[in-house]
Amino acid sequence: MTKIICIDPGHGGIDPGGGSNAYWKEKDLTLDISFEQKRHFERNGIKVVMTRTRDEYLGPTTRTNRVKASGADYCICNHINSGGGEGAEVIYSIYDRPTIANGILDALVNQGAKRRKTYTRKAFNGDYYYMHRMTGKVRTVIVEYGFADHTADMKKLLHNWRQYAEAVAKYYIVRVFGQRYISEKKEVRYLDLTDQQKEEMAAIYKLAREKGIFSSAEHEKNVKEGTLPIDDAIFLASALAGAALNGGKRVK
Repeated sequence: MTKIICIDPGHGGIDPGGGSNAYWKEKDLTLDISFEQKRHFERNGIKVVMTRTRDEYLGPTTRTNRVKASGADYCICNHINSGGGEGAEVIYSIYDRPTIANGILDALVNQGAKRRKTYTRKAFNGDYYYMHRMTGKVRTVIVEYGFADHTADMKKLLHNWRQYAEAVAKYYIVRVFGQRYISEKKEVRYLDLTDQQKEEMAAIYKLAREKGIFSSAEHEKNVKEGTLPIDDAIFLASALAGAALNGGKRVK
């Protein structure tokens, strides 16, 4: 049986969302987060249905009908908070258990988010939020990744939203769907050097090792063999520059 999850990017169209600031509109950031989650789910063989894939306004009925028609048992409703608080929080239905909400919050905290809370909210006719009240049997959680009007949260969201998105997707894949998580394969790029450049760079690395700036001869070996990753070369160049500014001593 195909495993399906529904992802709902909050707001859209004429509704920018209250979790907006000078750096983003909530409707745009929630769409970015949702697409990032979609990539990770699909890489792991899980079908994704999104309530919107563009800057589109959805009323409550249209949005929740799309969730119910998705064929999914679970829905992630992505939002950015506002109103003077700090941290991530997850809201679940009054008829649901807190297990998934707690797991999502733990995953976000592990990626640097501040823990706020998980909770339910009740109204006279059941759930307060229509995403819980009107989505039928689909187990829907509302994920608030941080506060747009809090400086620390804002900085974390600007730098970590991709990590947050993946953390939530990974939680579902491993803990809810019971699968082994397949990480994204990152292409490793190597320095493209002439034979003379390889010898010269290896000599520099050897001298740096003899002076105590580097502790391993592995860098010399890799550069000679053409297997020194560009990222490693950048790090080593920074270490050499730091030593040059520190009287030839390694910067600790």
